[in-house]
Order: sequence, then structure tokens, then C-alpha cells
Amino acid sequence: MEKPVQILHVLLIFHLLGAADDDDDQEGWWSIDCGTVGGSRVVNSSISWVPDTNYTKAGTNVRLPDNQALEEMNTLRFFPNKTENNCYIVPLKFPGFNHIVRVGFYYGNYDGLSKPPTFDLKLDRENWTTVNTSSTVKGGIPIYHEAIYLTRFEDLTVCLEQTRDGDVPFISSLEGVPINYIYDEVLDTTTATLHLVARTNFGGPEIRFPDDIHNRIWTRGITPPNCHANVSTPTGYSLFLVNDEPVSMLLDYIESKRVNDPIILTVDIPPQSTPWPAYFVFYLADLSYHSNGSAFRAMQIYINGQEMSTVTVDFFSSKAVTFYPLDVMGPTITITLVATDESNLPPNINGIEIFTRHDLVGQSAPLSPYTPSDTSKHFLSIFVILIYIICLVALFP
Repeated sequence: MEKPVQILHVLLIFHLLGAADDDDDQEGWWSIDCGTVGGSRVVNSSISWVPDTNYTKAGTNVRLPDNQALEEMNTLRFFPNKTENNCYIVPLKFPGFNHIVRVGFYYGNYDGLSKPPTFDLKLDRENWTTVNTSSTVKGGIPIYHEAIYLTRFEDLTVCLEQTRDGDVPFISSLEGVPINYIYDEVLDTTTATLHLVARTNFGGPEIRFPDDIHNRIWTRGITPPNCHANVSTPTGYSLFLVNDEPVSMLLDYIESKRVNDPIILTVDIPPQSTPWPAYFVFYLADLSYHSNGSAFRAMQIYINGQEMSTVTVDFFSSKAVTFYPLDVMGPTITITLVATDESNLPPNINGIEIFTRHDLVGQSAPLSPYTPSDTSKHFLSIFVILIYIICLVALFP
């Protein structure tokens, strides 16, 4: 019985190494639950939320009076000292790489003043954006500010700055994910920061990790009154994932109720005095079976009245249509999808991402030649394969 026991030991090692390989998928991530006390907690069996005490010495933590669905929104840290260094310092495992940086806010009337504040947010002490928390009063919803940011130092510094008398800055959550090989159309050509304006899933619910492997949040989109939501029930399909977009987003979509009805969508952006270069990604798919053999779907895409492209949506496949750079100004972007004359199916859309480009002063660090997770995971994968071969040899000498 000695040999079967040895084989079981080898199989156990193989299983544990495989589990470690899965854990490496979150290598370099951070999820900070601001203002919480106690230890860390694990969500979705892999995301570890940790207290913020190791990342800042400023401010005061508090728990909100009413519980929210997201545990990280039940506490916050506020910064009443205007002259204090109100910053978080996060050590980076992959400095010099682009990171998704997301900061969450939920006011919840924690101070009993019913006065949600407005304040500034900074990355590495450079102006990033202005935070208006008016929608996060009691009974409201959390807001997030997210950027794709090219880190330049061993640590990332996120600061909150009071800009109005009586408006005390606060923070509920701080998250980060190193990325590579996505959004290449822009990130290969610029070191600027991409500020997220919208990331929307049309026709379905909000999407988070684990459906999105990069921990992005796809908010639930509004269905216009002349449209309805559909969910594909595919029997087979071929997906070309440009930005590791979640398959669950590609399975649902909205379409016009009639072929000749356009889809009209509006997106709010902060008003500014000069145009911002913007980056648009339209996710289009139709993975359902159509009994009509002559069914054909094609549409024209307009942004603020400007025709951008004519797109054919092939059945049982997906595509991402990108536009960059396109100058936009607030407060609203209007997107219109119109069926072509040849199309006998109405326009549809599954999801959209919109970013504006911000050139932060001094942001010029080159990309590191080391890829997050790649080297360590490749060596581990080779080792796992070798263990697997040894296992087979042991089973079948």
C-alpha cells in the first residue's frame, strides 16, 4: 500500500499547488475597508478586506447608524483636521504598472448633519477629481471614483483634501488591481490617467467579481422606454474578449422594440471649460438562436450627433468597438444606435465603458518589463505540470 499512499501525497500536492495558482489571480490586489475595526474578512472566497489602520494615521473612524448591503459601506474614516496629512499610503507589489484604483464613498448621515460634503481626491498628491457625495445620504447609494493609473513609486498615495469650510472629507473603501493586456488601444500609447465615467451592463444586473476577473463593477443600465431587455440562451458561441469583459455581460442586452426605433442613451460627465479626450468601448453580442435564416443585424453608432461607425453584429459571437481619442464636454454625452437600411433586426447593445483622459503632472514613468503574475505564475504552472507528469508516471509505470 506504500505506492498508492505516495501517489495520494503527490495528488494532494498537485491540488494544493493548483489552489495556490488560483490565489495568484489576486496577486497585488488590495481591498481596504476604511474605518472598520477588528480583523480582515474574506468575500467570494478570495477577496480579503482589511482594516485601514496600517495605511493611514490620520482621521477618525466611525460606524454608520444603519447597515448597508455592502459591509465596507457600513464604516468610514473622516478627516476633520484640515491641516493634517489626510492620506493613505499603500505599498505596491507591482510598481510601474497600470492599476485600477477605486475609491468608495457612502455618507449615510453619519454625523447627523444631513450635509454630504464635497472635497478633492488626489493620486500621489496630484489633483485627480472632485468628490460630490450628495447622492450618498441616508437611503441613497454609494458612489465610486475609479481610475486606471500608471503607478510611479513603490507606494501609492491617495489623499483627501478639504476645499470648502464645513465640508469634512471622508472615505469608505479603497481598492486596487494591477492590470496588463487590457485597454491596450490606449494604454500602449499614453501614460496618462483614465478616469472612469461609466461602465454599464445593459439588460442585466450589476456585475462584480468573480464574474469580472479584474474586480471591476458593471452597473445596471437603464432600459429606455422604446427598448426591452433580452437574455441570450446560446447553444454555442465564439467570444473574442478584448478587455477580459465578463461573459455574463455579453449574455444579456437591450434592443429596440422595433427595427426603425433607435436606442438613445445619455451619460452624465462633470462639466469642464475645455474638451477632454475620451475613450469609448461598445460591447456588442448576439448569442441567441434566430429561427429566421435571413436575420441580419447592423447599426450605425453616433456620439453627440457625430456618426462614428457602421457595425455588423454577427450571431454567436461578440465584438468590442472602440473610439479614441474623441473630445467631449459635459454635462451630457448622447449615444445613438440606429439600424441600417439593410438590417432586419433592431439595434442592440450589451455594455459600454467610457473613460476621460487626464494628464497628471509628472506622470511619465515607463512600463516595467515584468508582468504582474506572469513570471511567478508561469514558473508555478511549469512546476505543476512536472508534478502532474510525475503523478502519471507513478500511476502508470
